[in-house]
Amino acid sequence: MSGSKTSAPKAGGAKTSAPKAGGAKPAPKTSVPVSTPFDAIEAEFVGAVGVGSDPTSLPIASVEVAFAGRSNVGKSSLINTLVQRKGLVRTSGTPGCTRQINFFSIRARDDFALVCVDLPGYGFAKRSKGEREQWADLIEGYLKRRPTLRALVLLVDARRGLEEDDLELIDFVARGRDKKASPVRTIVVATKIDKLQKSKAISSLEALRRAAQVPVIGFSSETKAGYTELWRAIRAALGPSEPPEAVLAG
Repeated sequence: MSGSKTSAPKAGGAKTSAPKAGGAKPAPKTSVPVSTPFDAIEAEFVGAVGVGSDPTSLPIASVEVAFAGRSNVGKSSLINTLVQRKGLVRTSGTPGCTRQINFFSIRARDDFALVCVDLPGYGFAKRSKGEREQWADLIEGYLKRRPTLRALVLLVDARRGLEEDDLELIDFVARGRDKKASPVRTIVVATKIDKLQKSKAISSLEALRRAAQVPVIGFSSETKAGYTELWRAIRAALGPSEPPEAVLAG
């Protein structure tokens, strides 16, 4: 399922004219190389766990990285950008759309296998208190007991910074895992970094690092800024790719 390759124009080929005034705006410049070892050559939905279910019940496929964040922080767009699939994770203009834990099996160009886990967004006030509490129980159960979880990518809006819910989640992952479960490394990602001027983006990332005390990476689903850096951080957190039985044994 690899995507089509884009080759540079050959010397002497047809010239590309500048867009005319009033025409379509040029696409944003991307900061991702044409090909990297992290590129997903296979990506598919493999299952989901909903409210009232045991979040550890889904069969083990590989090591897992979970993606969490407040509603409307750009989580679906970030995952789609990372795996280079526009429609793998459904995006919506309505915050709080994800209402279950979704699992996606990924195989990279260098044959590394992992599972990306999309957690429901939190902090969306238009859901009932009871429903929000059910989601919290589902997320906490997964983060606490899932044996193959190795990394958590926590998304925050670069323009807003860390909020109380985000800090509580960082602390929960650091302290709340079952004693028998492997530790989980947290990576904070500042989304929509392209919306800030360069000087403001730098100061925003520095403030996030001081507050979170974990690695912080700026990311843009529009320009692909942070793509390679984030994948490297995820790989470092996950460790070597192993078959399911080896993952559980470790």
